[in-house]
Order: sequence, then C-alpha cells, then structure tokens
Amino acid sequence: MPAESGDRSFAVHNDEQYRPVTEIANQSVRIHGAGGTGLLVCHASRPLDLTHEAAGRVVVVVHGALRDSGSYLTCARAAAGRARSGALIVAPQFLADVDVAAGSAMPDRALYWTVEGWKGGYPALGPAPLSSYAAMDALLAELAGPGWRPPARNPQVVIFGNSAGGQFVNRYAAVGRGPGALAARGIQTRFVIANPSTYLYFGDDRPHAVPDRSAVNQWRYGFDGAPPYVDGGPGESLQRYLARDVTIVLGRQDSDHAALLLEINPAAMAQGANRLERGRNYDAHIRSQARAAGLAARHRLIELPGVGHSARDVLTAPPTRNLVFG
Repeated sequence: MPAESGDRSFAVHNDEQYRPVTEIANQSVRIHGAGGTGLLVCHASRPLDLTHEAAGRVVVVVHGALRDSGSYLTCARAAAGRARSGALIVAPQFLADVDVAAGSAMPDRALYWTVEGWKGGYPALGPAPLSSYAAMDALLAELAGPGWRPPARNPQVVIFGNSAGGQFVNRYAAVGRGPGALAARGIQTRFVIANPSTYLYFGDDRPHAVPDRSAVNQWRYGFDGAPPYVDGGPGESLQRYLARDVTIVLGRQDSDHAALLLEINPAAMAQGANRLERGRNYDAHIRSQARAAGLAARHRLIELPGVGHSARDVLTAPPTRNLVFG
C-alpha cells in the first residue's frame, strides 16, 4: 500500500491533501463488484439519472490530490463554454478516510479510499473493497450505457486528469478495463494526462540514477506489488497503453523543483527533477518501449507555453480544450 499520513516524506508540502474536503458531491453512481457494492459520488453538469442520449460527448474529469471535484467541474465547464460544447461533464470524487473521520456529510454507502490509495487503483476502505479503477469502469459503463447513441465521430468519451488526477489517468490508461468494454461497442475513449507528479513505467530504464533503487519499480512507478485490480504485467499493459488514444499535456511553467505536492521519493526522483522534466522523460520512455516492442504509439506530448500547474489554465488552453471538447 502507498505511504500515508504517518509517512509524509514522499512529497514536498503535502499536508493539504490530508485536510477534509469542504464539499461532498451531490450525485452518485452505484458500483458493483465481487467485494460488494458502494456509491461513487460525483459532481456533474446535469443530473445523472436522466438519459444521456442527447450528449454528443461524455467528459470525465478526475480531480487532484485535494479531492475537489466541484472545482474541477467548474474549470471544465469554463473550457466547455469556450468550446461551445454541450458535452456531459462528470467529475467523480474519490473520497478519503480523512473525510470520513472529519464527520463530513457523506451519503450512505459512499466509497472512500486512503489519501494516496485512490490514485493507484487500490481497494476502497469502505463500505466495500472496490478498486478506484473498478469504480471508473462502472462510471463509464453507466455514462455510456447501451441506451446511449452518440454521433458517429470519435472519440466520444474523454477522461481528463490534472496533477494527481493525471497520475490516476496515466495508470488507468494502461490497466483500465472499462475503455475496452466501450471499444467493443464501437465507442472510443481518449485519455488526456496533465501535469502528473509521476508516471507508470513499463521497463527498468529510468532517466536519472538515484542512490536507492529498491522501490523504483514498485507500483505506482512500476508493476511490482500492483493491487489486485491489475491483471496484467508490463508487456500486456504496454500494448494496451500504446493502442489507446493518449495525450500528455505539460504546462511549460510547471518546472518548480519544490512545487506543492511534488513527489520527491527515490522512485519519483528517478523520473526527473520536476513535473515538466518528468513528462518529457516519460514521452521518451514510451517511444523507446514502443520501438523495442515493434509497436506504433498513439501517444502525443503537448507543451503549453505560459501555463503552470493550474487545472483551469490547462483545460482552457486551446490545445487542451480542443482535445477534450473539440
């Protein structure tokens, strides 16, 4: 399991993510699994209990470490407005144990994880041990269910994440099962990964040497000790990742070596000194892995001049806005 509040040495200035959320999402999707059932709470641009046939596109926006899904919905709505998009926007909220401990007004059977666990697909702490990735699978199945008839243009489903949300989307693009189920019905999914602190590597190569390499391949940095949801190794997951429509978006100003919530443990530092450098290094890693495997990569890297770590600035920048809502 990932380090938690008892060991905060993995990041600079990470106390903020241990503060309870100030707002709980007002909608939910029921999640079923072998371990039981629970509710994934969500903010959304319109009621989720209505038919989605009118939505030409579904956009799922994954929040950052602060679990502030309402703020992310607001940012996404601003970007959609500039794009004149009528997409259905859904911002799931992966609540944490600190939110429960604070006595937040959570719906009955709302799922919650550890502060770090939701980022990596670990089982929920309650009310059922469901992976955060299984929760995303179920959310996609609900939003793009059999009754949904989107226009015949691709992609129809977009998953966007910034910062910790970018970490979630990067790993989910490699191991997530939900997009495969949609693809079998002719519905394609686009993954937009913005400014994550770290990435999932598919091999042992790292751009930087670190004194302690013992954990550089531990999950979420590699595949060692992956949670039960992950049913394939690096080779199979690489093929899946390369076959998917993936774009990494980097704010060119997101280059602070001591940025808020920047991971600085050895496994993270082996990927680079800051988020911008790590994103560039990861792009090189993916291309190298694709060449070695003799595979083509549907992998793109976009850098945004004058943009830092802000989710609003990233989403409203024309290149990202076009990817997500165009």
